[in-house]
Amino acid sequence: MTQTSFSKPILAALFLLLAFSCGTPSEQATAVLQKNVVFRWNPAAYTGSDYTQYVDPMIGTAAHGHTFPGATAPFGMVQLSPDTRVDGSWDGCSGYHYSDSLIYGFSHTHLSGTGCSDYGDILFMPGTGDVRYNNGADGKPGYRSAFKHADEKAEAGYYKVKLQNGVTAELTASPRTGLHRYTFPGNEGHVLIDLKHRDEVLESQLHYKDHNAISGYRVSKAWAAEQRIYFWAEFSEKIDSVLLRDTTLLEAIAEPGKSSSVSKDVRAVLKFTNLKNPLTVKVGISAVSEEAARMNMLTEAGSRSFDEVRKTVRDDWNNELSRIAVQSNEDNKQLRTFYTALYHCFTAPNVYCDVDGSYRGRDQQVHKDSLHQQYTVFSLWDTYRALNPLFTIVQQNRTNDFIRTFLKQYKEGGRLPVWELSGNETDCMIGYHAVPVIADAYMKGIRDYDAELAFTAMINSASEDRRGLKAYKQCGYIPAEGEPESVSKTLEYAYDDWCIAQLARELNHTREYNVYSKRAQAWKNLYDPKSGFMRARLNNAFVEPFAPEEVNFHFTEANAWQYSLALPHDISTLITRMGGPEKFEKHLDDLFTTSSKTSGREQADITGLIGQYAQGNEPSHHMAYLYAYCGKPWKTETRVHEILTTLYKDTPDGLCGNEDCGQMSAWYVMSALGFYSVTPGTTDYVCGMPLFDSVDVHLENGKTLQVTKRNSKTPEPFVNAVMLQGKTMESGLLDHAALMQGGKLVYQLESHLRERKVPGAPRNFRTPEIRVDETIAIVPVPRATQASRTFEKSMQLVFAEPELFDGIFYAINNGPYVEWKGPVKLEQTSSIRAYARKGNEKSDVAEFTYFRAQNDRKIKLLTTYANQYAAGGDKALIDFIRGPDNFMTGMWQGYEGVNLEAVIDLNSTQNLKKYSIGFLQDENAWIFMPAEVEFLASQDGKNFKSIGVVKNDIPDKQSGVVRNDFTLQKNVQARYIKVIGKNNGVCPEWHKGAGNKAWIFADEIIIE
Repeated sequence: MTQTSFSKPILAALFLLLAFSCGTPSEQATAVLQKNVVFRWNPAAYTGSDYTQYVDPMIGTAAHGHTFPGATAPFGMVQLSPDTRVDGSWDGCSGYHYSDSLIYGFSHTHLSGTGCSDYGDILFMPGTGDVRYNNGADGKPGYRSAFKHADEKAEAGYYKVKLQNGVTAELTASPRTGLHRYTFPGNEGHVLIDLKHRDEVLESQLHYKDHNAISGYRVSKAWAAEQRIYFWAEFSEKIDSVLLRDTTLLEAIAEPGKSSSVSKDVRAVLKFTNLKNPLTVKVGISAVSEEAARMNMLTEAGSRSFDEVRKTVRDDWNNELSRIAVQSNEDNKQLRTFYTALYHCFTAPNVYCDVDGSYRGRDQQVHKDSLHQQYTVFSLWDTYRALNPLFTIVQQNRTNDFIRTFLKQYKEGGRLPVWELSGNETDCMIGYHAVPVIADAYMKGIRDYDAELAFTAMINSASEDRRGLKAYKQCGYIPAEGEPESVSKTLEYAYDDWCIAQLARELNHTREYNVYSKRAQAWKNLYDPKSGFMRARLNNAFVEPFAPEEVNFHFTEANAWQYSLALPHDISTLITRMGGPEKFEKHLDDLFTTSSKTSGREQADITGLIGQYAQGNEPSHHMAYLYAYCGKPWKTETRVHEILTTLYKDTPDGLCGNEDCGQMSAWYVMSALGFYSVTPGTTDYVCGMPLFDSVDVHLENGKTLQVTKRNSKTPEPFVNAVMLQGKTMESGLLDHAALMQGGKLVYQLESHLRERKVPGAPRNFRTPEIRVDETIAIVPVPRATQASRTFEKSMQLVFAEPELFDGIFYAINNGPYVEWKGPVKLEQTSSIRAYARKGNEKSDVAEFTYFRAQNDRKIKLLTTYANQYAAGGDKALIDFIRGPDNFMTGMWQGYEGVNLEAVIDLNSTQNLKKYSIGFLQDENAWIFMPAEVEFLASQDGKNFKSIGVVKNDIPDKQSGVVRNDFTLQKNVQARYIKVIGKNNGVCPEWHKGAGNKAWIFADEIIIE
């Protein structure tokens, strides 16, 4: 293990040996260290094979991998890395992108592979010559410096670059301390500290402590609403003077003892005029206090030289990487790809407690736990799929700590984490995926935490009313009109609820087991048996028009192809609903072979496409393994091998999508081992085919699992048999407990051609399914032709697939329920309640309304709305139904880069006095108010005369969601009214989408 708890006598002896190269600590500080340090970083010297030689931190820094190349320890609090971008752009999320040629400096925190930007805290930048406080991003002279990739070197725990300003910078790290070594071209130089760098700063301050030390803090706002970071920096050479700059002053300070004001813009330049050796800087960080940061630095770096820390962190990485030891492989490219993937798996989550166990909790208060380490950066929507299952094999002790951290966050913040960052809940992504992480660990025997408290916390997550959960509980699914991403959220909640049911069964909570097993079937209410896809339901009917390749806000970063198989907990039922194994197999074939072209909105996350399978984003990650569930494991082996060898490379662009805090790499690592956890929450792994001939997995229980591949040179191979400890695995599934016993796991390969001639018996799987006595009845669905919410004179109430039920019952306008026997004529606006019965089960009640349009008004659209923002079709603007504040619900009609131009036919000449149309603005989504709206009138529908123009008075820069009705009052006699909403055309220059097409979103034209 990386951190070890020493007894107090041993600690005392250790600290008597410390002689700090950055100045000897006071007796008081030494006493504090001796008394309080419980998590001391001191990994054992490593003497085995050097696995770090195969780690290339540059992999993933190009394309959309969003990784960083700098120095970090395994799961370390510090990620000391160069910053080549100062904004939060898509490809700048980690602070570095391989396509850049300018470095702004070296900051101490970075995120690995996320799709949102944060961190980049406490920037240091060495320089020579003129002092500049401006970073140069505005094109004016600044402290940034050009560099070349030929002058860079990146290793596990070490980074080096020669800047074109003449300084060579080297970086290394311990878990809580970053070490810089700057070699200046002469004996003079300076170091700039910029606390304003990147994120919005709420407050910050610097303190000139003594001739060798600077400390400070900053509180910033970005993805995390309130991130606090404190630091203490000690220098190997004397600081001759400090040029301190904050919001109000620029002051030259010769002697220590001065602090900046508390400000949102604090920067300082430290001057060194007699440098005889390279300058070493040791920077401890903490979320608690500056003194805690100092304690972290003294404990982990104190007397150690830069090279000693560099060696120790390399040993630390080798200790971690040696958990999976490839014993035979001739392809160094594959070794680099594999071990860099494993390196990325062990980069996050990050330690978030100090060496004495202090940490900042979800309540933003300081707490202390001297028994167990606390962590942060839980990207759970991503990592529950493969990274956390990988941890249950090779990081069991840390898995216990992760779950204990979850429970601390629950007690201190009231919720299990969703996407937690630095003690802040970002609520990014969907689901409550701490739940499957806990359930998966518990089912696999990892239980060193309060399981009953964990169960209570899981129930709490599932009982909330936020993010569509209220409707999910009431309706049995999430209706599209009330919540964006309704399909994805329904499916993810259903899986999480199944995980709750599994733990309930283990803990003998029978009532909760039944409740959550039934909730886990919510996906059935979104499955369309005619198309074979999961579909959004608007006004209880399936949304029309429907195209499975369309990317829209009914799905999370995906389309129907990529989410219709996203129910790993009920695969057996899905296969049955799709018509059996053969039809299920065909659906999978179509997934991988259909056109990769998507329609609808642009979605940068949908990458690494094979057909509509998207390896670059997480919802697809289990799908290649589903062939095994319909008796075609060789198709799984073929597809997995294709993904392993074509979508992962040992180059900067070697990741086909965001690394996502280890998930993208964890898929590779597990698949390369030859098995994968399709359904976390079970103890099963589905067999694939190992990438390497022989791999040793060293387990924390002291045993070794040896994975070998026989007949690896066989042309067109497939797996003929899998044997564990000499016993053939007839089911094609591996059990976690059996793997943890170690021994030999052998994959026997044979020719694929032989398989075709002599087909073997399909492997029999324990297929994940809902195991309850009675399954739910589906909420009845109105026929697809009734997807519109309005009608003119009359309509027929008809339900689709009535043969699926034993009875459908409905009520109109609060009337009594009656059984539906056939089409029911509606002639007035009608509010309907309906439910179905199947056996002893009654479905949830659906509530929906059909509106009769007034005066038989008609609309003709002269410009085309975007298909994914149809809002129900052509009549959406005159259906007398107003869209909510959230445009992503699909209730607003969107126009990209074009005007909205529509003609309303009132069916007769009328005396008119008021004209209005509603628009929505959300500048963060590139949606702006129209520049103006013009109303025109006509008697014949051909010759129009302007009635008037209403100018926009909502600023483009106004943040958040803004709604505005453009209203004109003027008396006119007319039959036809034309409305023209003038789109700005492109996003303004100041906007992050500058130059790209701008959107306008409208709903409801009202004419009185």
